[in-house]
Amino acid sequence: MLHQDPRISTMYKRDCAAAACAVLAVWLLYAFTFWSMWQVLEGANLLIPMAGIGFVVLLLNTASITAMIKHYAEDKAAIYGIDIFYLDQLRDLRKNKGASK
Repeated sequence: MLHQDPRISTMYKRDCAAAACAVLAVWLLYAFTFWSMWQVLEGANLLIPMAGIGFVVLLLNTASITAMIKHYAEDKAAIYGIDIFYLDQLRDLRKNKGASK
């Protein structure tokens, strides 16, 4: 296996943490909205259908984020390698620009 830049793992872990926070935020937002609307939904006889629809949306959202993270894990070097290449280019450009002043 070729040497892998440690920045790739750092970027991947940061993306995983951001994705987990986003999924948690969506779950909490849906829970709060459902709790806030409980009486209105119950009065309109929509409590069970809306709970089901909300659960399906949350399930699909969570599955899509999980699939995205799995894909990122499988192809870390290509995905993050491009970012690192251009970040290094930008850093060198700024470094050279500052040295020429």
